[in-house]
Amino acid sequence: MRAHRSLLVAALALSAAAVARPLAAQAARAEAPRADVVAAPAVRPLAVYRLGRTALAGLPGHVTVSDSAGTLVARYRAPGANREQPMTVTVMQTDLVLQAETAGGLLTLLLERQNDASSAALTGRWWLGAQEGVLRATRDE
Repeated sequence: MRAHRSLLVAALALSAAAVARPLAAQAARAEAPRADVVAAPAVRPLAVYRLGRTALAGLPGHVTVSDSAGTLVARYRAPGANREQPMTVTVMQTDLVLQAETAGGLLTLLLERQNDASSAALTGRWWLGAQEGVLRATRDE
């Protein structure tokens, strides 16, 4: 638990430092801010979850969890879709809960012990509309 939590804390600290450096450099150069330029926060992937046997249920094949300016964010690609879609990320003790609105209803993925991960294999649960089931996945880092 401490190892993964410290990884997340370190990731958030690195992300904050990465954002602070460019802002400090810009202030040092005393450039006038331009209204037409908006910098997007840097997004750094933390883990990619490859979900097993999900095509039948209409679940995504993979989900990417990233750090974006100190906030956990996630993206998934629905089966047959051309673009990734955003998901909300909630940390509940040692579990991650990922949610998104889809054409089939609310998609919820419960990734057990991923805030305290010590193995690449994981289990959890999924819900999509009125369907639900056991989730089996692997984690790439």
